[in-house]
Amino acid sequence: MTGGRLNRFNIVKQSKDYDFAGEYVRLWCPELANVPDKYVHEPWNMSEGMMEECGVKIGPGRDYPSPIVDPGATPRVMMTDGSRGGGRGRGGGRGNNNRRSGGGGRGRGRGNDDY
Repeated sequence: MTGGRLNRFNIVKQSKDYDFAGEYVRLWCPELANVPDKYVHEPWNMSEGMMEECGVKIGPGRDYPSPIVDPGATPRVMMTDGSRGGGRGRGGGRGNNNRRSGGGGRGRGRGNDDY
């Protein structure tokens, strides 16, 4: 964590955005070579029948593991003082002390969802 901000990346979204056809995934995970493009970024969503057609078994003790964490879950971050982190609370946001900007104390910093 730097600057009071915690970056959270959705690895499935990143994979779909930057490796649309799954070439990079298939390069480093050859067990997914025969998985259709639709499922290469989320192979755990395939049916057992489709896994059999592709020649791969997804899950514990199989060819490719299930996700360790739920990729769709929203993480909850707790600060050491027990408060929830990630927001622009009192004095924690970027630019809060920049009174010259004319922005009523908020400065010209971006919100957490702008990146």
